[in-house]
Amino acid sequence: MLSIFAHQGSCRPGYNGKQQNMAKPKMKGVPHRKISETFLDFAAPLLNDLPGDAPEIPARNALIVCFTAWNAVIFSDVLKDDYFVDEVQRLTPGRPEAAVLLEQMMTRKRKLFGKDARLIGNWEVTRTHDGINLHAEAIDPYSVKRNRPDPS
Repeated sequence: MLSIFAHQGSCRPGYNGKQQNMAKPKMKGVPHRKISETFLDFAAPLLNDLPGDAPEIPARNALIVCFTAWNAVIFSDVLKDDYFVDEVQRLTPGRPEAAVLLEQMMTRKRKLFGKDARLIGNWEVTRTHDGINLHAEAIDPYSVKRNRPDPS
């Protein structure tokens, strides 16, 4: 099984030159758990199928699917904007396995992580000597400016 670790928080140099943990501002109505830990739990069905010595690329590919499903659900259920759910369905008709996988992950988000209204922003996977490390950014969905392509 692949070992994956959530990022342990943000740090910055303090006045004395030592690293200090920075407390992130709390968004109203979100869990107190780090988004990277939650994201790993959400992605576990895909990540657990990877071999323990898998390079970071297969983990990154699995997380791309999970990121897409998670954020599509947040836009749909929290912001009442079905654009991204519709895009997922529009882009996968010729790939039934991808369509089923994304639908399963969107269902998983709603059933097991439905109360977590954070968007997942920038995220990064790196290989360490202990396994794979994940750093992810939580974003308040109401703070996101949405630009849509012009329908032509």
